[in-house]
Amino acid sequence: PELGRTVPALWCLAAAALFGASTPLSKGLLRSLGPFSLGGLLYLGAAAAVVAFARGNSSGERRRENRWRLAGAVVAGGVLGPVLLLVGLKQTSAASVSLWLNLETVATAVLAAAFFREHLGRETWSAVALVCTASVLLVWPAGLGTASAAVLVALACICWAIDNNLTALIDGFTPAQSTLVKGVVAGAFNLTIGICFERNVWL
Repeated sequence: PELGRTVPALWCLAAAALFGASTPLSKGLLRSLGPFSLGGLLYLGAAAAVVAFARGNSSGERRRENRWRLAGAVVAGGVLGPVLLLVGLKQTSAASVSLWLNLETVATAVLAAAFFREHLGRETWSAVALVCTASVLLVWPAGLGTASAAVLVALACICWAIDNNLTALIDGFTPAQSTLVKGVVAGAFNLTIGICFERNVWL
């Protein structure tokens, strides 16, 4: 039983570490890849990582509304979000962007309450306020970066917040299946855009 409680926590810590490492690594890769190309490759890589876990049927019925929710998550979180983030990342430091990404948590909570009829208690709003305050305090000594980069990263966080809320409503696909669809469709789309319009990267 003790091990059963520890393993999920270790998975969460590993995911957090990988997510934290992705921003500085992406900053380096942007020297040789454009935002669309890199965004496409990252999401195709995510799809490849979950292929082994996406087999089998999900427990829920794949109703039409679930397909529309998944499509919205693909567009917002898979196509728009990574490109906005990477364009912003090109304009400022990876450290600032990493801390700005905490806005995703805030945006997810706000959108859940405003548009998805989620009830958020006082403790949740207190946590949101603490995340905002901590992010500002951590970013301030290093500088906030450019205004345009901040806006782009904020828009990316809003896109991922939409993705989070839509994905939470999907009951006809497993998380791995949703990630696989999002990675393949969004990754292929952005990579195609990158190959067509970021030619200097590929030549």
